[in-house]
Formats: sequence, C-alpha cells, structure tokens
Amino acid sequence: MPRIGHRMWTMPGVRLAVAMAVGLAISALLTAAALIQPRYSELLTDEGPIVLQDAQGQAIGAIAAHPTPGGTPHAIETADLTPEPDTIGSYSEQAEFFARQDSLAAWAVWAEQQDVPIIDGFGTIRPAALTAARGLPFEFWMQMAVGFTVFMISAWIWAMQPRALPNMLFGIAGAGLWIAAATAAIYSTRWLALPSALFLPLANINGFGAATYGAAMICLFLVYPVRLAGNWLLLAVAAFFTGWYVLGLFDRLGAPSNEVPLLTATEMLLILLLVVAQFFRSRKDPLQRAAIRWVGVSTLIGSGLFISLAVLPLVIGRAPLIDQSYAFAFFLIVHLGVAFGLRRGALFQSEQWAINLLRAASFGFLLVLVDVVLIALLGSIGSAAVLTCLLLLPFFYLPWRSFMQRWLTGNTSAEHLLEAAAHIALIEDSGQRAADWQGLLTRTFSPLQITPVPPSASSEGKVAIIQDGVGLQIPATMGCPALEMHYKANGTRLFQARDRQLSERLVGLVGSLRQEYDAFKQGEASERSRISRDLHDDLSARLMSGLALDDIGQLKAVLRSSLAEVRAIVSAEEGGPGRVADVLADSRAEAAERLEAAGMSLNWPILDAPGWLGPAQQKSLSSVLREIVTNSIRHSGGTLLSVQARVEGGRLYVVADDDGDRFDGTLRQGNGIRNMGARMAAIGGYFDCAGRIGAGFRISFNLPLAR
Repeated sequence: MPRIGHRMWTMPGVRLAVAMAVGLAISALLTAAALIQPRYSELLTDEGPIVLQDAQGQAIGAIAAHPTPGGTPHAIETADLTPEPDTIGSYSEQAEFFARQDSLAAWAVWAEQQDVPIIDGFGTIRPAALTAARGLPFEFWMQMAVGFTVFMISAWIWAMQPRALPNMLFGIAGAGLWIAAATAAIYSTRWLALPSALFLPLANINGFGAATYGAAMICLFLVYPVRLAGNWLLLAVAAFFTGWYVLGLFDRLGAPSNEVPLLTATEMLLILLLVVAQFFRSRKDPLQRAAIRWVGVSTLIGSGLFISLAVLPLVIGRAPLIDQSYAFAFFLIVHLGVAFGLRRGALFQSEQWAINLLRAASFGFLLVLVDVVLIALLGSIGSAAVLTCLLLLPFFYLPWRSFMQRWLTGNTSAEHLLEAAAHIALIEDSGQRAADWQGLLTRTFSPLQITPVPPSASSEGKVAIIQDGVGLQIPATMGCPALEMHYKANGTRLFQARDRQLSERLVGLVGSLRQEYDAFKQGEASERSRISRDLHDDLSARLMSGLALDDIGQLKAVLRSSLAEVRAIVSAEEGGPGRVADVLADSRAEAAERLEAAGMSLNWPILDAPGWLGPAQQKSLSSVLREIVTNSIRHSGGTLLSVQARVEGGRLYVVADDDGDRFDGTLRQGNGIRNMGARMAAIGGYFDCAGRIGAGFRISFNLPLAR
C-alpha cells in the first residue's frame, strides 16, 4: 500500500487534486466562521455620526449610545469601522480598537434579541429591530474567489514539478496570498465588529500570508529565469522578513503601519527591482527573455497597481485609493500572466500538457460547483419551478455533465472506438493514419503526454505498462511508430491492467484490419496485373492472328474465339481441374493453326502426359504457350518452332526453341517475357529464357501439377 500511495503521489493530477481538496476544506471552514458572526441587512455608513441605512439605501437614523451587556454605554465611532487594523496610528489606539471590538461584538449579539435605539432625523430616539442578513457580502466572496484562484494556479505550477525550486517558490507565494485574502475576507467585511479572540489571529495570519507571498516572490526572481544569487541569500531573505514579521507580532516596530503595510511595500519594491534586473540579465537568451516577459510584465502591472493604490497611501498615512477587497484582484494579473506564459510553453520548463492539467482541474471543479448550486437552487424555489427544472434536466444539464465527465476521464464508448479504429486502419496516407491513431489513443485515455518512441526503446511488439503505471507503451502497428503515453485521465489516474488489455485489443484490431486491407489491395493489384497479362498474351495474340486472315469465315471464327477468351479472362478462377494431356493438345492445335497462317512450321510431338492441372495452372500454361507462339511469329524471323514437354516428379517441364536469326545477343524483357515469368511465379513455377546469336531463341519453364 505505501508503494501504491507513493506512485499515486507522483501523478501531477493527484497532487493538484489534493491541493484543491485542502483549499476547499479550509475555505469552507473560513466561510463557516464568517457566517456564524452577527450580520444584519441594514448598512452602517460614516456620515459624521454612524448612520444606519436599510437594504434600499434609505437612511433609518443614527445609532444612539447604548448600554452594552457589560453595562458601559457606547456610541459607534468611525474608527470602529476601520477595515484593516494595521492602518491605526499607534499601538495604544490599536489596543483600544480591539477592546471596543470586543464590546461591540457582544452588543451585536445582544441586538439579535433586542431593539436598537435609533435617533431619527427629528432627534427622537426610537427603537428599531435589525434584520438578520441571509448571506455574506459580495466583497467577501470577491476576496475568497481571488485568493482561491491564485492558490489553484500556484498549486498547478507546483504540481507539475514539485521538486523544482521555481515551482516550489511560486506555490508558496500563491499559498501565502490565498491565506492573506481568505483571512482578510472575514474581518474586512464584518458588519460592525468581531471579538478580538477571532479578529487578532485573523489579522496576524493575514500579515503572515502577505509576508510569505512577498518573500517567496523575491526568492523566485532571485533564481528565475536567471540565477542571480545563491541559496544563502534566499535563506537570508526568508530570515529577514520573518524577523520583521515577528517583531510586529510583539509590537516592537513603533507603529502598526510599520508592520505589514511597510513590510509589504518593501517586498513589492524589491520584487519590481528584481524583475527589472531579470529583464537586463536575460537579454541574450530568448527562452529566458520569453519567461521573464510574461511573468515579469504581469508582476510589474499587478504589483505596481497594488502598491500605488492600496499600500503606499497607508504608508504615508492616507486612506487607500481602492478598497482592499478589490485590491487583491491585482494579484490575479500576476498569476494569469504565468498561465498565459505557460500557454506559450516558455515557463518553468513546462510542456503543453500543463495547460491540459489546469483545464481538467478547472472543469472538474466546475462540475462539482454546478452540482452544488443546482442542489441549493432546487431547495430554495417553489414546487412549480422545481418541476420545471426537473423536466429540463434530462435535455440540457445531464447531457452537458455527461460530456464533461467523458472529456475529463477520457472515457470513449466501445462502439465509437471500434468505428474509429476501423476508419483509421483503412486510411491510405501513412502520415494521416499515424496522426489519427495518436488522436484515438488521446481520446481514449486522455494522457497529458503522448510521444513517439524509437524502435530500439519499444517493448518488442507488446503493450506494456511502464514506470509503475505512470506510462503506457504502445507498439508500432499498421506503419505507425511506437508511442508512449504518460499521466492518464489528465494526470489523475495510473494506467492499469484493463488499460493494457484495451490497448492490446485496439492494437490487434487495427493491425489485423490493416493486414486484411493490405491483402485486399495486393489481391486487387494482382488481379489487375493478371487481366493485363491475359489481355496482352491471349487476347492480343488471337486478334493478331486474325490480321493475317483474308477469309471472312476464318476471321469470324477468330473473333468468336476472342470473345470466348474475354469470358475466360473474366472468369479465370471458375471451372474444375483439367488433364495435362488435354490442355497441351488444345494449345498444340491452336499453335499449329497460328504458325501455319504465319508461314511457319511446328514440331510438337503428341504426348499423352499424366496428371491434372487446376484452373489457375491451366490458364497460366495456355497463356505462356500462346505468348511463345506470338513471340516466334513477331520477333524470331524463323521458319520452325519446336516444343518438347514431359512430366517428371509431379511437375510439367516444357522447352520451346525457334530457328530464327534476329537475336543479336541483347535480351530485351518486354511485356511478354515479364508476363510469362510472372505467371509461372504466381503458381509456384520456374521460367527461364536464353538466345543464340543468329541461331534462335529458347524458352524453358516448369510448373507443379495439381495431382
């Protein structure tokens, strides 16, 4: 079991899924902590006195000084609504702020059961009941969403190569920013107050997250894309900002503004300077320049806006120019810049599969989110609307969800697999066939990587699971190279025995289909060649003999025999076995007739040869003998053709000689010679030819008997 757990942890998708699960769990806890705090629909606005407004923005009145549960009267002051305690001027004022938060938090709980004294526009104090809010404000969800998105992008980068230092630093930076945003979301969007037992730890954790983010980003730009410093400087940076943060925890920095606000401003300034330095150092390396272009520019824009609009005003004692809830969104620019950089394949030695991993995680999260929203929606609407939604589910939502699940897991139905495999096996173009074969494997298993494998590294024609299930090797088949797939189901699963078995069936299917298709094409080519030979050797020989005839009756007979020959060519494989003696007798009679018409003699002793020939053997024998006669008439210039035949050892041997004087010593293999050799080879026979200068030409061949 430990071995299996270790193998699973090597999967990028598993690491990303674990990070997502941790992030969702912590986000749920923080959201629950925010929900249990007293919160009302009425809004508190600072218009001199604190004015209470209803949900439509209409003023209800100022909240009068009121006795707290402890008995001390309190009036709500402007300072009580301060969203960030680090902006308070001194430590004594900060301590008073947290004390008042305790008192006001207790009053907010008390107000759930009591009417609140309100001073209306006429100065009259009257009681008013506060309405409990049904949810959390948009600003809370804004910070949570930004923090979680940044965390997931950083976790994605880390999951690809968890031991690479730049990836680790970027992952730490994203986790720090997420911690800062998630904790700030609770206290910066409080309705009025939080008990200091909750407020103070949240503020300290927020400062820790902000300091961690800045320190990690500084270390990142010290090593990436060009290494500017050794590990000792990275440790020094971590130690320096840790010390700064710890001194702030014990109020040893003079004022709250010297803690996280000044620390963050210092970190952001160092980050900007390091980005500029990386631009300068990477100017001679296109790959490094491409990396810093995306990460650096996005960091300059995002961090620059955050510093100028949110941090710098606090350092100089002014109010921020933008609410902190929205200022966190600037960091999305930084992390989205990394995502776009990865899309160009230039960052963190990543490949295209990194984009597939993030996309799979995003859509997987979307599936879960849509399910949760749908369940919540069905639970909050009327019965008629529920019935309408249930009627629409089978037609819209369920098909979409099924499609997304198949896309994420790489499941493809057997019917589609067989159809696609059959189509691929019949593709003529080898390049297109290889591309479609790789596409089919991609759709079937959704691997993050699929690469060709050299023949020397392939698994000897077998499908093999490699690297303990991380990869699957597919052998070469149907002219396509061997392939290796890594990280099944977009990096979330290991290859298992059933994947190997499915691959073996696919490889066997496409291989056998391709072999059958190649055999069919070879048979088609062979049949075309046979028809071509028959037309040349048989039909053309008969038609040529007809050219020498003057008698109309004889010419008609030749034409009738030519038509019969055409029918024989078309149905070459039809008919039964024939006796060797009968086939030789028919060929002898035809040869004698043709030679006599051409003015030549024939010496062919009659032979009552034993044995039988099949249809293909009969056709080949007749065609070769007919071509021998044709060549003698057309090319020899002689007066005599001699043919000798004998049966020996289950084979028929034939030798044909003419006495022509036109052979000059150069053997020219035209269609006739080639066709005769091809015919004999097709039935397991032997063919040879030789000439004597000025003294004739000899052809010898033999073929096996059927029985």
